[in-house]
Amino acid sequence: MDGQITYEAIKNGDIKAFEALFREFYPSMCFVAMRFIGNQEAAEDIVQEAFIKLWEKRTTYNDIPCLKTFLYVSVKNLCFNHIRNKKNTIDYTSPEAQNKEVIFKNHLIEEETYRIIDDAVNALPPQSKKIIKMHLEGKQNKEIAETLNISVNSVKTLKYNALSTLKHSLKDYFYLLILFLAEK
Repeated sequence: MDGQITYEAIKNGDIKAFEALFREFYPSMCFVAMRFIGNQEAAEDIVQEAFIKLWEKRTTYNDIPCLKTFLYVSVKNLCFNHIRNKKNTIDYTSPEAQNKEVIFKNHLIEEETYRIIDDAVNALPPQSKKIIKMHLEGKQNKEIAETLNISVNSVKTLKYNALSTLKHSLKDYFYLLILFLAEK
């Protein structure tokens, strides 16, 4: 529905469009906030604040092409602010606080890893990129060949060449790609 609810409608004060946006994305944004901060009540407050800021500042932005992305970034930034502000009051020597910090760092590392691998895969030639993405989705060579209307040998060759390219472009991160492929 993000494509149907336009920023233009919200910018012009269409409360029904804003309510529809809220209903559609509030639950998923709460889930995102919850992953960052681990407190349901605070996560809900943060998401509500992101929506309120969007509504209050709707006339100050020129254009927001993707409302979902805008809300995700807003929620993420508000989560960081929340964590930074709580840093002064949390006992970071407690095992619980240290565990949350480790979980949060692991989440950020995971997101960055996906971004690095995705960027490297997207830099491949179009056919190789399709093959690697289909392979990462768990598809077998025969299924890939049928979908792309090429031979299984072509799939194998292109996949081999793509993995060689990825090994070179990812350098120290290549082992992470191997882990992702092993999960499939």
